[in-house]
Amino acid sequence: MKSMTGFGSSEISTKEGKISVEARSENHRFLDIKLQTPDVLNELEATINELIKKHISRGKVKIVITTEDHQVKTAVLNKKSAEKYYDQLVKMKKHLDLKGDITINHILMFKDVFNGQQNQTLNKTTLKKISTATRRAVRNLERSRKSEGSKLLNDLNKRIKKCYALLKKIKNKRAVFTDENVNRLKERVESLLDNHEIDIPRLYQEVAILSEKSDITEEIVRLEAHLEKFMDTTKKNGPLGKELDFLILEMNREASTISAKSKDADISHYTIYLRSEFEKMREQIQNIE
Repeated sequence: MKSMTGFGSSEISTKEGKISVEARSENHRFLDIKLQTPDVLNELEATINELIKKHISRGKVKIVITTEDHQVKTAVLNKKSAEKYYDQLVKMKKHLDLKGDITINHILMFKDVFNGQQNQTLNKTTLKKISTATRRAVRNLERSRKSEGSKLLNDLNKRIKKCYALLKKIKNKRAVFTDENVNRLKERVESLLDNHEIDIPRLYQEVAILSEKSDITEEIVRLEAHLEKFMDTTKKNGPLGKELDFLILEMNREASTISAKSKDADISHYTIYLRSEFEKMREQIQNIE
């Protein structure tokens, strides 16, 4: 089981400078890949996209590749700016009647004499190193997602155990439901008839009809089957989030039906606790790949 949330990073040193790769992911219904890289690495985009698709099926993934210094840039002389500043210095010297020569140091005081220009290509060795660093960052991202997934699985297992315990209470309460109804209905009939003879077969027939209308046996069986299926699914490999989410919806539906059909207050309370656990589980599942 893997979470859709994670982080991984990697760094490499090249003759063009130190390059950092960060890989982040968060919840998303589908796979959404965003790349933030220098233009010089545009040719690697297809490779990076394929790399991510091999490891990740769902989630919003962002890859950021940055350089920590300016060695990937080359200084380019802006001749027009240099000539303009030189002409202005000459005019200033003449206007102020200044002595001395105008030197290159005077011109270099103006920042835009040289422009930083991004190299348009990188050699194959550097590109290969960047690809390696990107793969390493994605693998670290995967480790992070698996670690978060293990935490989610532990939480889900604890909640499933609570659900089994609540379902057991519902089954036990259901087992004595008919006898309780017989006694309750008999007491009411006796009070109404005031010591007149009670038609016992008729009484049991009415109780049977009442019990049939409020029978939750099928819902209990289906809910138990869904819980077992949920547990089995969490042990599978690959994307699980959508299947688990569907099972939670089905379990919640059965619990709602049990609550609606049951005429017992305790059972209704147990189903409230069940549905509360299902809601907490569903919140966790939204983060599972």
